[in-house]
Amino acid sequence: MEKPNNIKEITFDFILEHIKTKGATDKSWLKKLVSKKIGQNKKGEDRTISFVEIRNEFVKKYMPEIIPPPKEKKPTMKEKLTQL
Repeated sequence: MEKPNNIKEITFDFILEHIKTKGATDKSWLKKLVSKKIGQNKKGEDRTISFVEIRNEFVKKYMPEIIPPPKEKKPTMKEKLTQL
């Protein structure tokens, strides 16, 4: 199993294979994460966690070194006006 260099290279199969090499605690963490209810969608129905959210949580826990750095925020129009 080759270690990904980019967060977008991580698939659910990779996550499963990685978790299989870990202990029971990690397996139960993933199972709880997958069954987690996030909130409600626009129709008012319960929404479960998406793959992207699962992948992000996985990377935070097991591979924080591949998290991309945050993009620099550009000042808004109001912020630019206050700097005048």
